[in-house]
Amino acid sequence: YQCTSPDDAFNHKTVAVRKLAEEPVKVPQIVVKVPFGERVTFGDVEIELTKVIDSRCPKNTTCVWAGEVVVEASIFKDGKPIETRKVNLNSPAKTLFNSSAQELMGHSVSPYPDVSQPKIKQEDYVLNVVWSLF
Repeated sequence: YQCTSPDDAFNHKTVAVRKLAEEPVKVPQIVVKVPFGERVTFGDVEIELTKVIDSRCPKNTTCVWAGEVVVEASIFKDGKPIETRKVNLNSPAKTLFNSSAQELMGHSVSPYPDVSQPKIKQEDYVLNVVWSLF
């Protein structure tokens, strides 16, 4: 777009602002690390990673199947347990907790298995949780 006058520049800016106003506003998302066995607070909710079942194909090897990782987490509200969630991080349904104010979704687990390293201990896992605020 080429501006030929100050009025033309103003009209161009107005069009750009209208385009921005028409785009949906994205919900803020924060990725939070939840170390195994530790409670991490998200507003009035806490999550504790209690179990990891990791069958992912290790680095530096060839597998017929990519594998998957399933996590189990305890959910607490106001310090009291409200539920235990089991989530397959390879599936689209990764919700750990959902309310009108926030959503907590399992994103990934680290470390990633490596054939040249010893088997990963449960206490060494960290769950990455996507925290969306509404």
